[in-house]
Amino acid sequence: MDLLYTDYPPGWQILHCLDASTQGGESLFSDALRAILQIKASRPDHYAILEEFPVTYKYRNNNEWYQQTRPHIENVSSPHKDPHLYISESLEGSSSIPAIKAINWSPPFQAPFLFNIGGDASFSDSTRNTHGQNQSEAFHRYFDAIRNFKGQLEAGNAVFETKMEPGTAVIFDNRRIVHARRAFEKRGGARWLRGAYVDADAFRSRLNVLAESKRNDRTSKK
Repeated sequence: MDLLYTDYPPGWQILHCLDASTQGGESLFSDALRAILQIKASRPDHYAILEEFPVTYKYRNNNEWYQQTRPHIENVSSPHKDPHLYISESLEGSSSIPAIKAINWSPPFQAPFLFNIGGDASFSDSTRNTHGQNQSEAFHRYFDAIRNFKGQLEAGNAVFETKMEPGTAVIFDNRRIVHARRAFEKRGGARWLRGAYVDADAFRSRLNVLAESKRNDRTSKK
């Protein structure tokens, strides 16, 4: 997932393939929401850690420094918020699924943990006894949880693999889908993908306008 070190990471990502003449470089995609819900069903203690343990993401380059701290699971804070603001709303049986607003997973940009993160003060009263009372135990439990999460993401039946052809593009939810690529041969070809982002609010705005237009067309034909 991209730009998790910013205050408002983009909602949607577009990857446009311009050149794929090299060997290898297949694109990989996995549904993080699916992985999280599997963890909630099988290891609720791991789920609780992933929704509370604060993880820092950082970009420090070219005289720029972006940094944000957020848990791996971000829930909608109020039950009265618009249901379209969370990524789990579209799932079958969503009434029994927690209102997950976003999932955060970006190991290449994960920064060192902040001072005392993972200690007793980092957890709410309701989960403190589950996670442990000291920093060392909290870290061990956190690493157990993310190993589980990583394993769910990378399971063979969880990964969609495709070799993108020039002229094709893929559009996916940046707060739900994780993406990677396989190694590719640098000699004898090239792999060139151009990326772009769409703000979630802009996407929903256009979706609302199109839906309204479609409803009006149906009404006018009656």
